[in-house]
Amino acid sequence: MNPTIRAWHIRQFGAGLTFCAVLFSLTGTAHAQTRQLQITAETSIPFTMSSADGQSVYGRTADKVHELLRRSQIPYQIHVMSWNRAFELARTQSDTCVFETARTPDREASFKWVGPISRGQWGIYGRPEEVGKVTRLEQIKDKSIGGYLGDALGQYLDQHGYHVVNSYEDEIALKNLLIGRLDYWTTDTSQGAVLIAASHVKDKVALLFTYGASEYYLACNPQVSDEWIDTMKKKLLEIKADGTDARIEAKY
Repeated sequence: MNPTIRAWHIRQFGAGLTFCAVLFSLTGTAHAQTRQLQITAETSIPFTMSSADGQSVYGRTADKVHELLRRSQIPYQIHVMSWNRAFELARTQSDTCVFETARTPDREASFKWVGPISRGQWGIYGRPEEVGKVTRLEQIKDKSIGGYLGDALGQYLDQHGYHVVNSYEDEIALKNLLIGRLDYWTTDTSQGAVLIAASHVKDKVALLFTYGASEYYLACNPQVSDEWIDTMKKKLLEIKADGTDARIEAKY
């Protein structure tokens, strides 16, 4: 794994453990004093990244969330951890939201939705010599496809009868593709491009085709107040109307 990416994941793991250990004990205190949104997320370059000390969370989507909550005047904290943990905490804990979450039918009733905040394309990656030859899903129906545990892309393929092998990290799926343990790999094309560049494997892995797209949301626990949800929706429209959304997109 690229040393920089490895460092990010070490910080994520530590931050996730700390957050999970204190969330339940702090919830009552937070409500007794000032209500505060707990925002969970994973590292997903270039959408969400964290500084070396873990104190700053930024990126194409993270910056929009910061701006959204600042304008909404809602107290909050953002915690970076594994995707499965981030998703489950938002699903089960009051006053908790997770981004960036693909809005799929099986998730619809579990959250209140604010967005879309960003968009992405679903890509299939393989060997460069397959570019132009493998161009649709039907051609890889009986092949192994690496996915990321809990990710909407792998879930979609699995539901449609494809052989998905999930990993805890996208980097692991990429590595397994490189060493031949997987035939293909699926991920968001922005994430895929960054990981391939960071791993210096542009000559070994290529985007073969795209097969879908997602609109990504801030997904909030049903107990988050309607007042907060309505305010965030209104402020998101303002961010898009005044050009802030476009400026953040261009920055990354």
